[in-house]
Amino acid sequence: MIKKPGILLSFIFSLCFYSPVFSQYSLALNLVPEKWQGNLLNPANFPKDKKLVLSLPHLQGGIQWSPFSLYKSSSKDSLHRIDIDLNSAIQSMDTINRVNLGTQINTFSIGFTAGENQWIALGHRFVGRAMIQFPKSLALLAYEGNKPFIGENVILSSRLDAMAYQELFLQMGFRWKKDPNISLGFKIKVLDGLTGVKTNIGEASIYTHPEDYSLTGKINYLVNTASINTRRPLANLGAAIDIGFQYQTEKSSFSGAIVDIGTILWKNAEQISLNKSITFEGLPLLDAGQSIDANFDKWVDSIKTQLTPLSEKKSYTSHLPTKLLLNGRFSLSKSSHLSGYLFLEKYNKMLHATAGVGYLLTLTPLLDMGCNVQYHVNGRIQLSNHIGINIGNIECFASLENWNSLLNVAKKTQGINGQFGLNYVIKSNKSSGQYPRSKMNEKKFFRK
Repeated sequence: MIKKPGILLSFIFSLCFYSPVFSQYSLALNLVPEKWQGNLLNPANFPKDKKLVLSLPHLQGGIQWSPFSLYKSSSKDSLHRIDIDLNSAIQSMDTINRVNLGTQINTFSIGFTAGENQWIALGHRFVGRAMIQFPKSLALLAYEGNKPFIGENVILSSRLDAMAYQELFLQMGFRWKKDPNISLGFKIKVLDGLTGVKTNIGEASIYTHPEDYSLTGKINYLVNTASINTRRPLANLGAAIDIGFQYQTEKSSFSGAIVDIGTILWKNAEQISLNKSITFEGLPLLDAGQSIDANFDKWVDSIKTQLTPLSEKKSYTSHLPTKLLLNGRFSLSKSSHLSGYLFLEKYNKMLHATAGVGYLLTLTPLLDMGCNVQYHVNGRIQLSNHIGINIGNIECFASLENWNSLLNVAKKTQGINGQFGLNYVIKSNKSSGQYPRSKMNEKKFFRK
């Protein structure tokens, strides 16, 4: 029977950490649409009261979901060292497990006003994303062998969809109307695919005969892959566009955007396929005068013959995860704002939906703080916090999302996101009025 191949188990779990990745957009940016990074959610969110903005590196990353409970699968030994019990971790998994994780690095961007009501920006960023799906039975087979599955047909179907690319963008924003403000924006992106994997078919099963323990199985995989491209820039070209609008009155605003409508054509790619029925009846008996090594080599060769996939050069396309965001904001006073939003994303035929409310408070011109409460369609509630520090021409901000999942240690980890960004800004001499002044007395309007 199959023993405990630790290498295979390590490979299953290492997929989560070595794949190019990206997680859910940081919705904490909804709290600060006037920040330059607000254009990641909506290209109409350009800073109307700033003449020039230089965005220094802005980092985002995290994991959306983890399939097991670290709390239930860990213990301390006599020396108070933490040990991970893989058996407990596997037992706490779901029947089908999905992991969605990633990172985004906005390396540099510059935006500036071009006239009283126009905004132009250029920038570059690296983006990656991965979705891993595997059954609990695959992890059990890798860890315990096939003994628990004698006489059963075990489904081992899994898939890995991942891509990493770099992006050059041109953004333009227009203030179409004043009082109330109506702004439109769009972002045109040129994409350069760096590496990718797309599982079109991922089916596998294995059966252990209860009498002689012989194995029979079925494997049907069709995978498109693009190896890491470092020598041929722009070999895997793509394009995308963001479109957004913003309607803003003195006290409130409403905005909407569709982000990442686009595809990448992977020309430097190949297609790997394997569609076979496999059998394994154990090691063959030794022939007279035959050495054990020769017998083992013969067995290995037979396994290679059955499991060697076909490979051919073939291009394929990947669609970016398209996102829809609707956001509303109401100013309770000059220093406090209440917001609500709806976020939808489609990735690999799966729809993710999040709704939430947020509150931002400007404590001093140097410091602002905020929080979000998010509700996912699967019933999860997430909490996130934002902090912003403004010193002279420097804007610094950071946020941590879904930190409440770290408190539920007895349950399965639901993931955590975070971001950090820096801006250098030159404010406009004119008071453009992110929130235009009213003819009403200001003190009267913002009455406490």
